[in-house]
Amino acid sequence: MKELFLDRKFVFLWLAQAASGLGSTFATFAISWLVYDMTGSKMAMGSIWLTFMLPNIIIQMFAGPYLDRWDRKKVMIFSEWFRGAVFLLPAILLPMGVLEAWHLYVVSIAVGLAQPLFYPASMAYVADILPKDKLTKGNSILEGTGQLMTLLGPTLGGIMISAFSVELVLFILIIALGVSGMLLMMNPSSKKQRVEQKESWFIQFKEGLQFYRVYPVLFWVGIMMMIINFSSGAAQPMFLPYITDELGGTAFQYGLFTSAFSLGMVGGSLLTGLLKEPKNRKRVMLGSLFIDGLLFIGLAWTSYYWLALVFSFGQGLFAIIFNINNTTLYQRRVPEHLRGRVFSVRILLAQAGIPFGAALGGMFAEAFSIPLLFAVLGMIIIFTNLICWRQPIFEKLNDHVVEDRGEQKASL
Repeated sequence: MKELFLDRKFVFLWLAQAASGLGSTFATFAISWLVYDMTGSKMAMGSIWLTFMLPNIIIQMFAGPYLDRWDRKKVMIFSEWFRGAVFLLPAILLPMGVLEAWHLYVVSIAVGLAQPLFYPASMAYVADILPKDKLTKGNSILEGTGQLMTLLGPTLGGIMISAFSVELVLFILIIALGVSGMLLMMNPSSKKQRVEQKESWFIQFKEGLQFYRVYPVLFWVGIMMMIINFSSGAAQPMFLPYITDELGGTAFQYGLFTSAFSLGMVGGSLLTGLLKEPKNRKRVMLGSLFIDGLLFIGLAWTSYYWLALVFSFGQGLFAIIFNINNTTLYQRRVPEHLRGRVFSVRILLAQAGIPFGAALGGMFAEAFSIPLLFAVLGMIIIFTNLICWRQPIFEKLNDHVVEDRGEQKASL
């Protein structure tokens, strides 16, 4: 691992991703805080997430096939500097006292269009600058740094808002995104891609759909995730008013609550890496989501902040256990030449419920209460898992991996 930090190109990419991760975390934190501080509306919190997630999902779906045709370094720089320029709007208007809520919606849409370009371009760029025998270690460092920024960012943002102001968070995130782009400029461009006939996005997406005929269990897992992510999409925008209004917390405590979820994800990743691969994947995957539903009900029930922290940690831990096993399931069963296309369909299935959840969750919380919303969301997750548990198709989660890839290709 030491030799990677002697590689100038990798070090610049590593520092750029660290700055990008901090800027992105601060951006989410600042937008959420500003919207709720200006409007006091739970519906507005849901709608601001909706305006971010819709363009985010669309870009993730459609940009994948084209990223291989563009210079990945330039794509990353564009993503960083475009987002940094967009956040100049609230950073300038807020001290002048003329910032309005609609400005934040414009920012949210613009960020939703640019942010999803960075990560896939970065992952592809790593393969351009590192030899194959260094990829695993390089990815480990980059992923670990990203998780660290996700863990520290909300807490740091909360401290800055409590001790100073949200303007400081805005200026730091702009600087971080700007520095990230400058670091990337010092690296070489992507390796020149071979000029070859490219299939249209529609053809690639259609081929991804056809794979689900070979493994229909993956389709039904995707439908299940659509429902689960509907609940997550409804809950995520409500965490700020939940901490500040329901539990009487501060900006720092909201940041700590968000960091507890990330810490749970780190813990779940370590736990999954230390344990052997489960023999009963169905029990682990559905059981993790079942416990996640119970923890939602726990958030609805408790009036103690420290207990909410424990529940948030638990949600992150069990969410990542499910995600790791789900990703492994795909990696084991999807042929290499179809992964991009199948994953495009996976993104559509898994994330389609998030924007609808964000919109409806805000309306429900406004009409009733956040604790009742969390209780309903927890029951949705629990009942979904109970239904899936009783369906024979989910027994296929425990099937042995088909080693003969040729059989899969012939089926397609």
